[in-house]
Amino acid sequence: MSEGSWHVGQLSSDGQWRWDGIAWQPTSAGTVYRPLPRWLGVELRTSATWLSLAAAVLVGLTADQALRAGSFGLAASLAIIFTGLALLFAARLAAVLFAAWLTVRSSPWLLWPDLVASCALLGLAASVAVRGSLLDIGVAEATARTFHALAHGLAGAAFVLKPAVAARRHVASIAPLARGLLIAIPIGAVLAGLLATADPVFASFFNLNFDFGRLTLDAIFVVAGSLGAAGVLRLAAAQPLTRMDGPMWRLGSVEGLVVLAMLDAIFGGFAVAQLVAAAGAAGDTLRAAGITYADYARSGFFQLLWVAGITAVVLIVFSRITGFTQRSSRRAFLLLGEIGVVLTLLIVLVAFQRLRLYESAYGFTMLRLYSQIFAVWIALVFVLLAADMGGLFRRRRWFVGATSISAMGVLLALNMANPEAVVVALNLDLARSIHKVDAQYLAELSSDATPALLDQRALVDPALGREVSRVACAGPRSYSVSPGAFNWSDAAAASARRRGC
Repeated sequence: MSEGSWHVGQLSSDGQWRWDGIAWQPTSAGTVYRPLPRWLGVELRTSATWLSLAAAVLVGLTADQALRAGSFGLAASLAIIFTGLALLFAARLAAVLFAAWLTVRSSPWLLWPDLVASCALLGLAASVAVRGSLLDIGVAEATARTFHALAHGLAGAAFVLKPAVAARRHVASIAPLARGLLIAIPIGAVLAGLLATADPVFASFFNLNFDFGRLTLDAIFVVAGSLGAAGVLRLAAAQPLTRMDGPMWRLGSVEGLVVLAMLDAIFGGFAVAQLVAAAGAAGDTLRAAGITYADYARSGFFQLLWVAGITAVVLIVFSRITGFTQRSSRRAFLLLGEIGVVLTLLIVLVAFQRLRLYESAYGFTMLRLYSQIFAVWIALVFVLLAADMGGLFRRRRWFVGATSISAMGVLLALNMANPEAVVVALNLDLARSIHKVDAQYLAELSSDATPALLDQRALVDPALGREVSRVACAGPRSYSVSPGAFNWSDAAAASARRRGC
């Protein structure tokens, strides 16, 4: 190749030299031109078929029924189930499982997490269609797969429409018919309009009862649902991501040790404060703050849970980005990290105990129940993190997968247990001892709580039972909705009112 044919930035055949317009320079000496990161690539390994397009449209039509209903129900479940059936991967089964609860439950404390879990599992099923496992995906790879999924999701329309675009060469024979219609329609419209003004019977043929606003909204819903399914199908057909490691740069070991030492010092001080308060030596401090020990013991649980959550993020991030050049610094980091885990578990325990005391005095709500459940789950996450930092199964990157599986397990257990019914049972049990019940809050619960309210009202005083009956019987006693909006919990609540009100 002659010198004139070389272009600026061209690599040599061995990749070690780059032409700068004057001379060959080592690639390490100048700017290295790199392709897009793998997680932003949108290359495909297979093309869409007519079946892909049909599947996307079917999901869109089902999603239209769900969105028209304005609530979770059978159509919402079917939209996710149809998307899952288009994927031939194991994670789709879990997505279908969570989607089914959208028809069974009516509590927003369950429906929105179920929807998020279903969509996340569909994305995971598509992302690991060819290569990858949930129990071998690190933090960096999970982040990369998220961006990779978003990139393909945005290009879903072009993917599923490709068969239709490719078929355009087969429709050349109908071009004369199309041109004829373009000419005939205006003429026909004028003649039909004149005849309609001359004959009212003929005019009645054109009185079509179309709600164009409704049709437009339906079209938007169908397109939105179809695009979502198209994005998932394109992701499943994408070139698979290979193993992704974290960033090449690393934070110095000294910086990482300083961060963990500061966390341990703060949490150690908090532990001392708990011992001082429990021993009764903080009476003057509490009186100066204008609170009693009982109030002190029942406060601050939400802040403590926030501390635990933030600490989990800090430990995960710094355990990944801190570099070690000496074995002693690695051991010191591990020691400080494990101490931080133990002290954070103490904070979680304090938050859990304070929340229990608060509930024993003021009753239970969904937020308080979920806070207790979160405290137990975040404690489990810290145990998993301690094992991961300690080198358990070092050859696999299992922490993200194990944490995700534990979260899905908790959500599945909540769906099966019906947390609103649990809140009703706990509040009515407490009402037997304190002789009062927060009927206003019970009235805010969904249909999931209605059967429990009616079944357990006899356990409390008659006066409280009448308040519970008033709340439970306030809803409709008949249930008649479109098939797409059907919800088992709403139907069961209406049936319970017919029997017990």
